Amino acid sequence: MKRSLSAVLLAVAVLSSTAAIVGAAPKKSAPRVIENPVLRVEVTGKGKPMVFIPGLTCGGDVWNDAVAHYAGRYQCHVVTLGGFGGKPRFEGPFLDSARDSLLAYLKANRIDKPVIVGHSLGGVLAMELALATPDAIGPLVIIDALPFLGGAGDSTATEESAGKQMEGFRLMLRNQSQESYAAFQQQSPYLKGMVAPGPNYDRVVAWSVASDHATVGDAMYDISTRDLRARIGAIKSPMLVLGTWYGMKQYSTREATEATFRRQYKAAPRWTLAMADTARHFAMLDSPDWTWAQIDGFLAGAAVSAR
Repeated sequence: MKRSLSAVLLAVAVLSSTAAIVGAAPKKSAPRVIENPVLRVEVTGKGKPMVFIPGLTCGGDVWNDAVAHYAGRYQCHVVTLGGFGGKPRFEGPFLDSARDSLLAYLKANRIDKPVIVGHSLGGVLAMELALATPDAIGPLVIIDALPFLGGAGDSTATEESAGKQMEGFRLMLRNQSQESYAAFQQQSPYLKGMVAPGPNYDRVVAWSVASDHATVGDAMYDISTRDLRARIGAIKSPMLVLGTWYGMKQYSTREATEATFRRQYKAAPRWTLAMADTARHFAMLDSPDWTWAQIDGFLAGAAVSAR
């Protein structure tokens, strides 16, 4: 995979920063924290490694319930990306820098064949990791993400046509003040369709407000214009894809949404789709029991097939 010089330099920076801190003795019962400009990782639990990557604007706290469920059986590596959830913005191409920094983190900490759990943007990064190092990545759990977001509503879309549509959106966010961006997020009808009303909705809004407006624009542009549909045929890891439709039911049906998932993932050699009944985009917050049951069953099957 061709990589920019900035991405390579970021990867080197991650290697040096993680190598310096990985041996530090953590406080009793406190998570071990590893941080650099691109990502922050909190490590808890023991067992097979499981990496949790949040979606757009979210901090690692979005995975608190997941860690509570899995830390007794897995070593949980919970990621927060730069520019999201209050972590400062980093310079460089967003998606490529995040991918290369995650790869460097896994290498520096000798994490082999981890389970990767990614939500939304994190699901795209999960596929990127499996494409970059197919023999070093374990099972993938992808929560409500598509290989080509820009083609979700138009099967004829290309990276170029998606780029033309998204460039104005990216510039709009870049030119906003942080205050104007935060005020819009607090009333955003888009967010209201992504998670059920209540404390979880309030948390999602708080993460969004705390995120850097320019980073949000760059990240949204990258995942909307990156087309992995054909390339995912090279992924060796088994994949569980959890899809949702309920939050967008005024625009589409369950059947149409499921058809989009199946069309976009058809090149993947080893994948399973499960559609949530009433969960919105944040399935792990809206329907945690259903989400953990799907993941547990998938990982049990993946473990058996690996023997």
